[in-house]
Order: sequence, then C-alpha cells, then structure tokens
Amino acid sequence: MLMPMSKRQLKFIVDSMLGDVARWLRMLGYDTLYFKDISDNQLISIAKRDGRILVTRDKTLFTKAKRKGLGVVYLGKAQDIIARLTTLYKYHSINLEIDPNRSRCPICNGILKHVEPWEVKGKVDNSIKERYSEFWLCTKCGKVYWKGTHWITIEKILLEVKRRIGVDREDLKEN
Repeated sequence: MLMPMSKRQLKFIVDSMLGDVARWLRMLGYDTLYFKDISDNQLISIAKRDGRILVTRDKTLFTKAKRKGLGVVYLGKAQDIIARLTTLYKYHSINLEIDPNRSRCPICNGILKHVEPWEVKGKVDNSIKERYSEFWLCTKCGKVYWKGTHWITIEKILLEVKRRIGVDREDLKEN
C-alpha cells in the first residue's frame, strides 16, 4: 500500500501553458519541472518516472495521463493564479505559506540558500543591500532573492487563496 506524501514531498511537472503555476509552486517549496517545449508523451513519461503530479490546462493531456494512472490536476477553467492555486490546494492541500528558507528558485527550480549580505556583493545594487538584510541565493543559477516590495503582492495573493478555500491561517501551518 502506498503511503501518502507529506505536503513538502509532493513533486510536480507543469505543462507549457502554466509557467506562472510552476513559479508559484517553486516559491512554495515544491520541486517543480517546467518545459516550454515538450511533448505530451514526454510529460507523461517524466511524471511517471519521477512520481510527479502533472498539472495541465490541456483536457486531452489530462485524460491521457488519468488513463495511465498518473496523479494529474486539470486547471482548464482556472483563469488566474489565485484560481489555479485554489484548485491545487483543493486537490493536494499544497502549502500556502512562503518560507524563503524552503523555497526553490522560481526560474530554474534550484535550491535557495540563505546568505550574508556580503555574499551578494556585485550581484545586487548597493541600494538593495542598504535596504534589506536578508538574502537567498539560488545554488543552481546564482539569482539572488530578498523580501522586497513584491513580497506584499505575494502575501495578498496567498491571503486571497486562503480566503477562497475558507481555511484559517493557523490550519495551514506545518507541524
């Protein structure tokens, strides 16, 4: 009998129509593959090989993956990121809290590592280093992240998802 995966162990593969979902899943800490140009058969093969949940807007791909017994989520009717994350939560109870210490790089899916401000010298403007004291560096592509003004938008989006699913904020915290 298969044991259920914890929220953090879930792995995804996202079709080419859902790049925004791939970025968000990565920020939420999920190992998420995304390819701009890949065939349906390749997506299914990778999902099966790696034990990944396939996320798609393509009804034909959804049906094909379902027939093969794969975990698959159809987001065809979800038109924005709030609706898409809400649907993913309903099917897989995804984590809805972003912790940069557990996030992945939204661009390349690499692991983020907390670094000291001096370690990002030459990688970010001095004005950024003066305003922020915490930084994370992607161990794969080298991109630097910090909790800038965009963080407010991220929090608002997640708050709206939580409102839509009707879950108390405390219920979403992992033990």
